[in-house]
Amino acid sequence: MSDWYTIAKNNLENPNFNEWDSLLILLINEFNKHEKNFLVQDIVIRCLERRSEIDKSFILDHLLGELGLFPYICNKNISSKDTFRNILFGTPQDEEKIFHIKQAEVFHRIMNGENIVLSAPTSFGKSLIIEALIASFEFDNIVIVVPTIALIDELKKKFYKYKDHYKIVSQVNQNLESKNIFILTQERVLEFKERLKVDFFIIDEFYKLEPTSDSDVRSDRLNIAFKELYSKCQRFYMLGPRINGLVEGIEQELRCKFLQFDSYITVSTNYHYHELNTKGKDEEIDIERDKILLEILNSLSSKEQTIIFCKSPQRACNLLKKILNFNIFEESKINEDFAHWLSENFHPDWSLVKGIKHRIAFHHGQIPRSVAALIVDLFNECKINILICTSTLIEGVNTNAKNIIIYDDCITGKKKLDMFTFNNISGRSGRMFKHYVGNVYILGDKPELELPFIDMPIITQSEKASDILLLSLGDDINENNKEKVKRFYEQSILPLHIILKHQSINPNDLIGLAEDIKNHAKDWNKIMSWSTAYPAYPQLLHICELLYEHFNIKKMGNGSVYSASQLERKIKAVMQKVDDKQLIINDYNYGSKKYKNFTIDDSIQSIFSFKKNLVGYNLPRLIYALNDIQEYIFNLYNYSTGDYKSFAANLENFYYPSALNGLEEFGLPNQVAKKIFERNTIEKPDEIDYVLDFLKSRDKEKFEYLDDFENKLLNRVFSYFI
Repeated sequence: MSDWYTIAKNNLENPNFNEWDSLLILLINEFNKHEKNFLVQDIVIRCLERRSEIDKSFILDHLLGELGLFPYICNKNISSKDTFRNILFGTPQDEEKIFHIKQAEVFHRIMNGENIVLSAPTSFGKSLIIEALIASFEFDNIVIVVPTIALIDELKKKFYKYKDHYKIVSQVNQNLESKNIFILTQERVLEFKERLKVDFFIIDEFYKLEPTSDSDVRSDRLNIAFKELYSKCQRFYMLGPRINGLVEGIEQELRCKFLQFDSYITVSTNYHYHELNTKGKDEEIDIERDKILLEILNSLSSKEQTIIFCKSPQRACNLLKKILNFNIFEESKINEDFAHWLSENFHPDWSLVKGIKHRIAFHHGQIPRSVAALIVDLFNECKINILICTSTLIEGVNTNAKNIIIYDDCITGKKKLDMFTFNNISGRSGRMFKHYVGNVYILGDKPELELPFIDMPIITQSEKASDILLLSLGDDINENNKEKVKRFYEQSILPLHIILKHQSINPNDLIGLAEDIKNHAKDWNKIMSWSTAYPAYPQLLHICELLYEHFNIKKMGNGSVYSASQLERKIKAVMQKVDDKQLIINDYNYGSKKYKNFTIDDSIQSIFSFKKNLVGYNLPRLIYALNDIQEYIFNLYNYSTGDYKSFAANLENFYYPSALNGLEEFGLPNQVAKKIFERNTIEKPDEIDYVLDFLKSRDKEKFEYLDDFENKLLNRVFSYFI
């Protein structure tokens, strides 16, 4: 690092520094050398935190203009040249919003017909380009593919302002208009099938196209979703964090351009490394980690927004308890209504309840979507100051955090923290116009410098391509890979069309299940040939035994189910519509007898994992596959067949109308939606558009049967989407 940069940075960190003229002259001289302008840019951004102290701030604005950071130029110092430049770099969505120079390059290259794959820092402003593409009204149907429901929620809120021009579509059962913005996960892209209209598509966090393991099912789905979209439309924009590039051949095959703006920053970052001397298991290292964490938290202002990253929901929960035990955050009444509602609807001993009262919360993928979204909103409103999270907030969800603390040495799975993940996390510190300088505290070793090249196996057909990816290629598969999947064409147990229909499931597991049913067709036919949404005990137990034997239910459910009989009991409770609080109590009564030190938090985590991972997704797709397999096998022998589709559909919606659960993604908890459905006659309870219109027609009413907090939640839905 250059000496001048280190001196300038240290001066800016000194609150008594006031030699602004000499600093500005230094910056001008260094800029005119055109050698390391990224360092000049870093110092100029740091100066913005102290702009009010600089008498000749017009010089700072001049430097901002030369660096292309036009949004930061103060309008008081604007010249005729700046006015003209603002016209050139203005965004189509808002005349008050200005592109910085790199954003403008990306936007105009896309508008001129190029397909762009963008690698840039987290705070670059990549999503502003997405909004500009929408606001240009150049495309009738835009598909935006995001990795999480949380990102769907954020983008719906952001783009709902365009509802007069576009229908915002995020759920498969919504009706389509002539012009639509689809905001979908890769799974939902595949569920839409032929209904999906595409004139332009966007893949956010495109690095997820590269599998992280041999069984990266979500990467497979994203690759297949890309293939489906590309077959309909060859216009796209893919964006993501810093990488080295794309694997050789992808740019040529897709006729796209990879743009790398890794050093173009809009916020500056201070890095604080805390080496750990303790080695061994987490419980041993945590003693040292916790001591450092306490020192860091004590050094920060209680009003500064801080996110702490750790590797699992259980770690997040335990860390919240530890921070509460530090006794450095006073109880506040600002979130009292939220804490009370959580207590009433889940359990009063849930650690999140006490945390919320102290303006501390955790966020992970198992928390109900509406609750998780509210937690992020409260953090951005500074009503929560400490947010402990897993990898869920790495992927694109914007916050106003000034400080990031990386508590664990692995955040995504069991893989050690690498430079790619580190950059993605650290980019969450600071935010344009909120915090010009962010802080990142790392507890442990500095990650290695190497950044990855991203593969797209659906294009390259590399060794990273899974069996199901290769099968989905059909006649486009190359000669080298035909041998790899030859066995699926040659086997006679299960037709290939059934395997491809259920492409989210390992084909070997499907064949194993089919072979088992075939071998026991005569014995099992009677217990399997049922057609109802409410199977009897022997029928349900038999299905649970098949699923538990042939699929990794324990892993799919994140450890929430340990046997086929337990799976049957938990499904039965869903069928009986047992509420969350009672499910939690039942699970605790069971777990506390079986496991030492079992807590209410453990029960809550188990119920959340069961509902989201199993009931809400994995079990229905497995049951649909089982339905097709039993139908095929029993028809071979002219036996009667079952029909499990009604059972799977009802289970997926927890035996409530589908729109009731759909409201969860609009920020309305199921507990509130149930009250509305119970007290009103809703003619089309399975159509989310109809239900939203129903609520819209009553948006000025106070729902007397809801408490004040629940009415506040409903008003949030109105303010965002209606």
